[in-house]
Amino acid sequence: MSHSRSIYRTIKILKRLNDGQRLCVSLLATEYEVSDRTIRRDFELIREIFGDFLTKEGDCYQGYKRVLLGELMEASELLVLSNIVRLFDSVQKSSKISDKTKALIEQSNKVYDFKSRPFESLENIDIVKKLEHAISFNKEIKVVYQTQEHPFYLKFLPYKIIFLSENFYLVGVNVKNRLPELRRVSMIKELEFSSKSFKKDANIERFFENLQTPWSVYNTREVEVILRVNKSIKRYFIRKKYLPSQKIGKEFDDGSLEVKYQITNYREIEDIVLKWLPKVEIIQPRRLKKHIKRAIKKKLGGLTSSL
Repeated sequence: MSHSRSIYRTIKILKRLNDGQRLCVSLLATEYEVSDRTIRRDFELIREIFGDFLTKEGDCYQGYKRVLLGELMEASELLVLSNIVRLFDSVQKSSKISDKTKALIEQSNKVYDFKSRPFESLENIDIVKKLEHAISFNKEIKVVYQTQEHPFYLKFLPYKIIFLSENFYLVGVNVKNRLPELRRVSMIKELEFSSKSFKKDANIERFFENLQTPWSVYNTREVEVILRVNKSIKRYFIRKKYLPSQKIGKEFDDGSLEVKYQITNYREIEDIVLKWLPKVEIIQPRRLKKHIKRAIKKKLGGLTSSL
């Protein structure tokens, strides 16, 4: 059976579960002309992707809650997963992504083609594998981190590897100041485990879960940003969330749109405003207007100095 028919069958089963149907393995196998084992694999894949939302009686399944079907083909998640798989496959090493999820990625790539790729090339695969181990077992690590100026030594409590702004970041806590930080994985040149383990801080974990950009600031009161978006570009904001906190507000008489964000640092919203000027107007806060003016002046300064 082809991959396309396989994924089509799995999606159909999922939709029927979402509709409240009680589905039995043997009857589905007859309906789709496949083996009972194949149908059981379909249910295993559904559970892996969406969690255990099924009740089982004999060889029959029924969902006790609905799931969001959009999660199956969330483009950004598939992009990250496919890049991680490519990263490890290029050096014949296995990642923590299961074979079933890899199969889903391969099937989706027959339909979706992701042209966007991580900005950086991760060549330090052994370090990535060590990071996986340290994160899984809450181990403190010692790293040599290479900046543009010089390398430096760092003790770190690793929480997770995240894909943000087209780069892979290690997020965790700097042992020296006990503050959360983001560190580019590609800039870690050496890594070793210390003898210490640690317990993750729930507040810091929530900060990383809600992270919007590399410039988010921990333990800082959020500021509400309100933009007025010209009607000629409002469709882009309606169809795409430029930050997770984005909310669409009222529509004005001239067809323009109110768009709101919650940020901890003006740099989080800077690129969005600069990208859409002069089609966006900053309603609040006033300090953001001053920040954007300084950013424009700095960019123009760089331009004139290069002429």
